Amino acid sequence: MDPRLAAFFAPASVAVLGASSDPSKVGGSVLANLRAGGFPGTIVAVNPHRSVVQGLPAVASIREVPGPVDVAVIAVPAPAVLGALKDCVAHAVRGAVVLTAGFREAGVEGAEREAELRAWLADQPLRVLGPNCLGWIRPTRRLNLTFAPGMPRAGPLGFFSQSGALCTAILDWSREHGIGFSVFASLGNQADLTETELIEALVDDPETRVILGYVEGVADGRKFFETLRRAAACKPCVLMKAGRSAEGARAVSSHTGALAGSDAAFEAAVVQAGGIRAETLEELFDLARALAAQPLPVGRRVVIVTNGGGLGILATDAARAAGLDVAPLEPASRERLAAVLPPNAALGNPVDLVGDATAARYGQALGALGDGDAAHLVLLAPQAATDAVGVARVILGATRGWRRPVLAVFAGGGRVRPGAQSLEEGGVPCYTFPERAVQALAGMVALAERRALPRLAFAPPVDRVGARAHVSRLAASGSAPLGLLEGAPLLEAYRVPVLGARAAADAAGAAQAARTLGGPVALKILSPDISHKTEVGGVQLGVAPEEAAAAADALLARVGAARPTARLAGILVQRMAPADGLEMLLGAVRDPQFGPLVVLGAGGIYVEVLADTVTRLAPLGLHEARAMIDELRLAPALRGARGRPRADLDALADVICRFALLVADEPRLLELELNPLLVGAAGALAIDVRGRLGGIP
Repeated sequence: MDPRLAAFFAPASVAVLGASSDPSKVGGSVLANLRAGGFPGTIVAVNPHRSVVQGLPAVASIREVPGPVDVAVIAVPAPAVLGALKDCVAHAVRGAVVLTAGFREAGVEGAEREAELRAWLADQPLRVLGPNCLGWIRPTRRLNLTFAPGMPRAGPLGFFSQSGALCTAILDWSREHGIGFSVFASLGNQADLTETELIEALVDDPETRVILGYVEGVADGRKFFETLRRAAACKPCVLMKAGRSAEGARAVSSHTGALAGSDAAFEAAVVQAGGIRAETLEELFDLARALAAQPLPVGRRVVIVTNGGGLGILATDAARAAGLDVAPLEPASRERLAAVLPPNAALGNPVDLVGDATAARYGQALGALGDGDAAHLVLLAPQAATDAVGVARVILGATRGWRRPVLAVFAGGGRVRPGAQSLEEGGVPCYTFPERAVQALAGMVALAERRALPRLAFAPPVDRVGARAHVSRLAASGSAPLGLLEGAPLLEAYRVPVLGARAAADAAGAAQAARTLGGPVALKILSPDISHKTEVGGVQLGVAPEEAAAAADALLARVGAARPTARLAGILVQRMAPADGLEMLLGAVRDPQFGPLVVLGAGGIYVEVLADTVTRLAPLGLHEARAMIDELRLAPALRGARGRPRADLDALADVICRFALLVADEPRLLELELNPLLVGAAGALAIDVRGRLGGIP
């Protein structure tokens, strides 16, 4: 942790600049919160117009404070913020929380004010949270530096948010649901302290077991990714990002002035770093509760125990949909259950204890199942004689010390609420319905799998010098758009297999190229103005060498009629690809925040229609490439579904990594796409290439 950030976590003294006697004002509310919360350190009120504020002696300036100040809260008008911070530096204050709004979120004048603040802060020893934020809470220190009333419960969740209003709603909700925080931080405009630095600090915070965040945009994508990867190796990290849609991204920009950035890039960064992204706030905290209280699972297997068949079926359906394994119990487990359960109990998975199940029966079933390799989901539907508290106590007693996660569902309302509360207090997260519990467990599984994924660097021998020289030649010739002929030497330098091809200026040249390549060939139009060749009749397959001239004339005529204004540069003559492969897409773009991204998906002419793609940051390792393949809906077909020959997935992973290394190594490649990339039993073969270079007039 940056030593300067330690002031926020354990300050001995706090000053409020803009302190007011009116608790309805921001400066008055913060001062009231500090006093009501029981902060044990020194509290200093700074107000140039009063000598006493809320019963505390006040000073006109922080420069007049006789002793040291660790953290200052700034609640003065926006034009006075920079001056107040300069006073803080003069008094050797280590940290400041700027609550004041009126910066880049407030138009041109505010943006100029924030730019001046950022430029000044760059050379200062002071660390600043905000501006335009709700503030900072450290419950174990009785420290509430916000204008939100009340102190949340202390707990293991380190939470940060780029939305202050969302913070107030979560604080209010958390009190009703018993959610506790180690840190609760509103980041605001992040003129200094960013989400990335706070994640890094939370890793080193002994009170934080789970890191949570609501993000609207990141300041530095690559730094965020590297920091999150280090954090996720130590503590579970669950993030939620707004701005998925174009409308949401615009709302983000108007909210804090931040750029939402590429949603796919953010998703890729979180997954690749070993974290997980929550889709809703409910999912965020459902998963956080489970992670804070239970160990990570070691596999996808789950055993469901219920007293109601319908509840068990719902849980089973949800588990299967989430990719969990609801496999039948082993014979030994069934025998132990049969010895303690009534004859009408179902001994499969789910284990149905039937409706009259008592607390003792739950205990007997859990004892018979024992702490194996599976996670357990224990369900309770209230019946006439249900003792929810008794069942809860039995669950806690029977599973205490288990090495695998146990989650509970007490479906219903008031009748089961005392039991649910007992479970939560005892360390077993309890949910209202099966779907929420299953979703939380599936998130735990995803985190465990991502944490276990080896992070080995991919460093094969490649010809970087040759690739760089080829790009330089292309740049010097003004070749900004790249086709197969321009892109193939780059791929070959990185040992990515490419199907052989030759360019021809006319029909006669096409015939000669076909004879040289031998066998049936494919003819493709060459034009910088045509991206989708098939849509204009610009592709003809299986052409015999003796028919190539006539086929080339016909192709040129079709394309000329379909696109009369397009510039035609000739015809590409290419060997026919093997017939048994699946058409895939392997592409790369450069994200302004996260840098080079690699996209793998179903390819061919229906790539946009199928929309089956996975994104990662480049470069990446072989295990990450295999994980990309496994995430595709196309994956079963690649593994040999429905009698298809199994594709060489190791070869495909190798090609993905080489391609990613190429785009990471060569920053002038703004875009590069292999479509189709033919993948089959013989490996992966690039059939066509498109790309674009940057920095070329």
